[in-house]
Order: sequence, then structure tokens, then C-alpha cells
Amino acid sequence: MTSPQNHDAASTVRTVRRKRVLRAASIAAIGLAVMAGATTTTSAASKYSSCSSRGGILSIGTEYNFASQNTVWVTNASFTIERNGGHHNNVYLRVRKSDGTDVWAWTSKDNVRGGQTKTRTVHKRVARSHRPYLKGHATFDVTGPDPSCAAYIKY
Repeated sequence: MTSPQNHDAASTVRTVRRKRVLRAASIAAIGLAVMAGATTTTSAASKYSSCSSRGGILSIGTEYNFASQNTVWVTNASFTIERNGGHHNNVYLRVRKSDGTDVWAWTSKDNVRGGQTKTRTVHKRVARSHRPYLKGHATFDVTGPDPSCAAYIKY
């Protein structure tokens, strides 16, 4: 027969082992859940486009993902003006439906300097049936009449 002290020590060892096994199992379960979540989420995509007029170049970009089979989740839009160091360029960005309705809009002041990249947060969901697109438009600051151009990205 075992003594009460040996019985208590054996019980303590079993309890500690059980807790370790449960802890390891829960850590493994969390790891599997994270891996499963990572494989089922949609990955982000990026697209770029550009236009030019009288030496100035507008480059636009966007990040988005297909949130479901029927929607596009637009996360941000960015632009850069190249080959024009003017201090008074104007830019606007629009996420639009195919009918021209704005879903999201941003308009600069008359103060965009060439050579700098700017990113704007969009965070808008658009039905794919609306055939959304990003439009970027720039008016370049030059001597004489200011030229402009527009670039488009379809989602």
C-alpha cells in the first residue's frame, strides 16, 4: 500500500502533466486556427496606371481585394507626379461606379509638389456588378496654359 505522502506526490505529478498536455493542445489549436484563417482570407492586389501631358506624368495606384464573390474592398489609392517640380499641381482621385457615381472622392488643394507620392485611405466596399474603377486626374503647374491628363484603373 502507498503512503499518503506518495499518493499526494503522484497526484500532483499527474495534475501537472495533464495541465502541460492541455496547454500544448490549446497552443496547437490556436496555431491551426491562425493557419486556417490565413489560408481562407483573400489576398490584397495592386494595380497601377499613368498618363502624361506636356512632360508631366501622373502615376496612380490602388490596393484592393475581392471581399466576396460580389464585392470589391478598396483599401487605398495613391498618386505621384513625375517630371514636374511645380508647387501648384492639382490632383483628384475618385473611386466610381461605371455610371460615373462617386463612391469615394479626394481633391487636393492647389499645392501638390511634383516628385512626392501621396497615399489616401479609401476603405470602401463596392458591388462588382457596378464595375468600379479608380480615376486619377492631374492638372500640371507649368508656364502658360496648364495641361492635364487622367488615368484609370478597373477593379
